[in-house]
Amino acid sequence: MEHTVLLIQPTIQPVGVEILEQNCRVVMAPDGSEDTLIKYINENQAEGIVTRVEQITRRVIESCNSLKVIGQNGVGVDNIDVQAASENGVMVLNVPDANYVSVAEHALMSVLALSRNLIQADQNVRAGNWFFREKKIPVEVAGKTLLIVGLGMIGRDVAKKALAFDMRVISYDAYVTQERMATLGVEKIESLTEAISQADFVTIHAPSTQETRHMFSTAQFQAMKKTAGLINLGRGPLVDEKALCEALHSGEIAGAALDVFEQEPPAQDNPLFKLENVILTPHIGGDTIEAKRRLSANNATAVVETLNGQTPRNWYNRQAMTKQQ
Repeated sequence: MEHTVLLIQPTIQPVGVEILEQNCRVVMAPDGSEDTLIKYINENQAEGIVTRVEQITRRVIESCNSLKVIGQNGVGVDNIDVQAASENGVMVLNVPDANYVSVAEHALMSVLALSRNLIQADQNVRAGNWFFREKKIPVEVAGKTLLIVGLGMIGRDVAKKALAFDMRVISYDAYVTQERMATLGVEKIESLTEAISQADFVTIHAPSTQETRHMFSTAQFQAMKKTAGLINLGRGPLVDEKALCEALHSGEIAGAALDVFEQEPPAQDNPLFKLENVILTPHIGGDTIEAKRRLSANNATAVVETLNGQTPRNWYNRQAMTKQQ
């Protein structure tokens, strides 16, 4: 029996499309709106859908009886109603291990850029202000303390790279034991406030949940060193942007590097844009050429395997679906 998989324009990398086309009938939807997805899934009796940022809502899931698997082309599944999928027997797959190296490299780049005032230095040289070098003196990262919030696959690779720069690495993660952290050369700190107060740089790699929303707000910025820098490569809602703007503007913290925002794309009147001590990138931490290829290939392979009756290792809602059986 030939399986049908729905892709959405613009689609995943060619290597992933090729894997799907070699094993399934592939149908392309022109956009990711609810009505379009429901129409194309039902008309083609698609059993699988590969998505990136499209909203796979409860309405989509409950309107499409043929749907068996959703392949998320990334780590986060914020765009998918996972509970609705689980309730309706739809497997949700993600790809947690394709872009962690890219994100970790971006985190270390951010640490170095903040420590060297890189963006401000570049802007001042272009403006003819050579003596900016006397105004803001950079610091070394060797010997400085890096706090990693969330010691998953990305956090562990950040730790490895930071240790190579002779940094002291500490972490706040309730789900990783002190013994496990010790094997990685990382010190476990039980209190987020205590961890923040020790850090010269804080890098966030936690998931976005109701519990982690605005886990960094006014109180946390007040607990940070005035010389510290904040890096968020996790999800925008983890950081209270209004409080962050106030902390950066008042000098409560020295700088920040954000690859994610509470609203994406951010509005053009976002007050962060007016600050010189923040580095902003358009959610590209995991978007290297190498990571995109791995992501698409791994995602497509997992979707094909699932439709062929195999159990994928990246089955995100396995526990929820197993409980319902």
